[in-house]
Amino acid sequence: MTAQEPDARPRPARGAGLGDILNRTGILLAYAGGLVVAGVGVMSAVSIIGRSALRRPITGDFELVEIGIAVAGALFLPYCQATSGHIVVEFFTLRAGEWVRTSLDRFGAVLMAAMFLMVAWRAGVGTLDLYRNGESSMLMRFPIWIGYALTIPGLIVAGLIALAQGVGVKVAEHVEPER
Repeated sequence: MTAQEPDARPRPARGAGLGDILNRTGILLAYAGGLVVAGVGVMSAVSIIGRSALRRPITGDFELVEIGIAVAGALFLPYCQATSGHIVVEFFTLRAGEWVRTSLDRFGAVLMAAMFLMVAWRAGVGTLDLYRNGESSMLMRFPIWIGYALTIPGLIVAGLIALAQGVGVKVAEHVEPER
């Protein structure tokens, strides 16, 4: 290529590096959420077998199920946001043009970012309060603040992904549901 010829290489999409980092982080957190769900499942199975065979269940197993599933749900949020996996009602925009739909999607992403980040902020405040108060679960005496704290990374990353989408950064391919 000479100095006179235009560069024919395709340019990366706006924010491609940031979008890739956010997408990979969302995927990593989703895998972590899957490991939490698997751990909860194994713990539940052990408790059920212990209850049936040995008359010794894991005391307070339901407390760990509650905390674990809440943490896993928060860890799944970034991937769900990145792939547009949330429920979308397109009834009013079916006949709208591409520009209108894109603008509404971006506005919705900014609103989702605000919601995720506000919930993360309040979860952080709740974590500190629970830590200071020493609140724990009833049977296992598991510190409740730990469960709250473990939801915060997923909420923050989901908020950052939504914010990036709101300003036009492509984070991941839209996943179409099977019909």
